[in-house]
Amino acid sequence: MAITMRAARWHGLPTGMRVDEVPRPEPRTGEAVVRVVACGICGSDVHFLEGMPVPGGTPLTLGHEPAGVVESIGDGVTDWSVGDRVAISLDAGCGECRTCKMGNPNACLALIAPGLHIDGAFAEAVRVPASTLVRVPDGVSLAAAAVATDCVASPYHALKCRAQVRPGEQVVVVGVGGLGSQAVALAKVLGAERVIAADRSETALARAAASGADATVLVLDGVDPVTEIRAACEGGGGAEVALECVGRPETVAAAFGTLMSGGRLVMVGVGMDPPAIGLPQALFSLWEMSVIGTFASHKADLEEILQMQADGVIDIDACISHRVDLDGVPGGLEMLQTRKGEPQRIVMEIPL
Repeated sequence: MAITMRAARWHGLPTGMRVDEVPRPEPRTGEAVVRVVACGICGSDVHFLEGMPVPGGTPLTLGHEPAGVVESIGDGVTDWSVGDRVAISLDAGCGECRTCKMGNPNACLALIAPGLHIDGAFAEAVRVPASTLVRVPDGVSLAAAAVATDCVASPYHALKCRAQVRPGEQVVVVGVGGLGSQAVALAKVLGAERVIAADRSETALARAAASGADATVLVLDGVDPVTEIRAACEGGGGAEVALECVGRPETVAAAFGTLMSGGRLVMVGVGMDPPAIGLPQALFSLWEMSVIGTFASHKADLEEILQMQADGVIDIDACISHRVDLDGVPGGLEMLQTRKGEPQRIVMEIPL
């Protein structure tokens, strides 16, 4: 009889999310099966519930922020052993295309990520390429390691690799939920002189202030926040870098509007609508503005984040506001979607 396990799977509408009994994965050549101990619940998961197509089709086990222990390894895997504590990087490109060879596997057109393209980690076990495993340092909780894989590594990649934030620059973060609050803290770690956080939630802004924001701007209905955000920048002339962490045209426009000449907008949020910039091409060129996309991170980014956590430079555990078990995943997604209870980061945990 085949060995089975439980997994929270997205079946599309009208069925939605359901915890099913499915075959337990077995590793193939070059792969590992990880026993899931923790998996973050992410806003990207909510986008699927709201109608964004799932790259891997349905039904699919969601969950792309996993950490756990190696359960089994396939042929050809020599760097890992059963029992190793691991997190999973979201940069499994093909390794052969020019994009991968130029060091951008997370942008590979053939990217394979758990919970997006293949069955993910809202389950008792997940099968992944062994090349995506990252060792979790001693003293780092697996819950923190799970959150690190996307919620922390993605804004770190956006700030360090895409925006290339330099010490002394000012950074605006529009949307300071899970990713945005981490972006605030990481911008300070990378040397930003002043960080301004903008959000519609007073609770989120209080958390951003605790994470190191030098100024906060509450976005109210019917009020353009750009003037207030620019005024909060030193000198009132805008910021060098703006991170948009929501994924809506109006928040893209607001973030772009906070930039000074030569500024860089990095779009971290995921949305299906065209971004709203609204600047004539002549001025876009004259002022040397940049609009930069970013997705996930590189394996090295995750390794650096986990080491920062081990060294006490950052505190990922502090951002976990809610914890659920496997049966609680549908409710956790609903909580994140409705913002009921003001969740910052929700983590699914399965005891070892």
